Amino acid sequence: MGHLFGACRLRRIEPDTWSGNERAIRAFLKAGFVEEGRRRASVRVCEEWYDSVLFGLLREEWVAADEAP
Repeated sequence: MGHLFGACRLRRIEPDTWSGNERAIRAFLKAGFVEEGRRRASVRVCEEWYDSVLFGLLREEWVAADEAP
C-alpha cells in the first residue's frame, strides 16, 4: 500500500470480495480497510449467491495508522 499511496499517489484503495471469503475480509480489516458497503446477492459461487463486500482505505487513514505508536 505504501507504493500505491506513495509512488502512484493514489487517494484511495477500494478492494472488494465475496462474503464467503472470510480470510480476505479479515486481511482487509487487519490492514486498516473499512467496510463501506455490500451488494446483496451479487456474486455466485458454487451455485450459491453471496454478497459482494466493498472496502475502502484513504491515504490519510493509512498515514495515521502508520504513524501510530
